[in-house]
Amino acid sequence: MNAFAQLHMQSSLNGCYVDMQSNAALSATSRKTGLNQYKRQLAETRAVLFQKRAMQMISGDESQQAEARRESVLKRVTREFWTNFVVRGEDTAMLRHLQSKLREEFGQDLQFYYPPGDVQMSILRDKENGPEPVEPHIHAAIVNRAWQLARDLVASHML
Repeated sequence: MNAFAQLHMQSSLNGCYVDMQSNAALSATSRKTGLNQYKRQLAETRAVLFQKRAMQMISGDESQQAEARRESVLKRVTREFWTNFVVRGEDTAMLRHLQSKLREEFGQDLQFYYPPGDVQMSILRDKENGPEPVEPHIHAAIVNRAWQLARDLVASHML
């Protein structure tokens, strides 16, 4: 290797080393800047949340929000419970309890189901000739009462 090639290689290596050092310094600086910016945003967010919470406590709105959240969760869980009861026809202790309550109130076993290809739920009751659909006005009363019983049952198991 001639002297010119050695000199060129040495200068290239020195340049790379200098570039690596400047990139490392730049990288550390940008990380530090990013962390400081994150800390400021976090502090601002905490301040805003603290202010919002203080305003809720002053206005007495906190208890209303907690009750609204509870009601939302109650509806969501009741809807899932109802789906398991009507759509999936699952058999659990809670669903058996709901079915027995409905039997007590309406005096007979009721079958909830969705006929194949239909989106309307049917309620059948046992007759001498076999299962028979209930009348429309009774259907609405049964659905409303079943929903209320399901909601009460879910609420009794929630904290």
